[in-house]
Amino acid sequence: TLRQYQVDGFHFLVYLTVNRFGGVLADDMGLGKTLQSISWILWLRSLGEQSSPCLVVCPKSVLDVLATEFAKAAPQLRVQVLRDKDELDIEFVRDGADVLVINYAQLRSCIEALQKITWLAAILDEGQQIKNPDSKVAKAARQLHAENRLVLTGTPVENRLLDLWSLMSFATPGALGDRAY
Repeated sequence: TLRQYQVDGFHFLVYLTVNRFGGVLADDMGLGKTLQSISWILWLRSLGEQSSPCLVVCPKSVLDVLATEFAKAAPQLRVQVLRDKDELDIEFVRDGADVLVINYAQLRSCIEALQKITWLAAILDEGQQIKNPDSKVAKAARQLHAENRLVLTGTPVENRLLDLWSLMSFATPGALGDRAY
């Protein structure tokens, strides 16, 4: 059961989807960004238009937390948590998983394989990991093919406005203009 502010966040995600935007869901830690994004994934999958899996990228320390959250909130989803990059079987993911959960190092090192799928949604949890637009992980994130894009973060701007530009260049490419602009 979502709290009212989480329902509002979910409605925001639906609004973004309906209008073909990516977005950033930013609020304090512990307020339910993960639950809102799981609800959004369930809603996307209920549309039935797309059978592609969703990709969730998170820090390595959060892999098991996300697996637990998916098991509690959406046990009907087939969630694969990639613990070792050598275990990535892109054909299995395409045909046998609803959600693939990986860490940022795996995103960077497996980008060629991950590009072979057009993801229903690509979600960056703790998205400030791509705040430096010149980092390899930020460049890899921008190379993903996804119908929907979402960044979850408690700190959309840590040091400078370029942090937010980097998040938005993943979520909604071109919406804030190019880097120089």
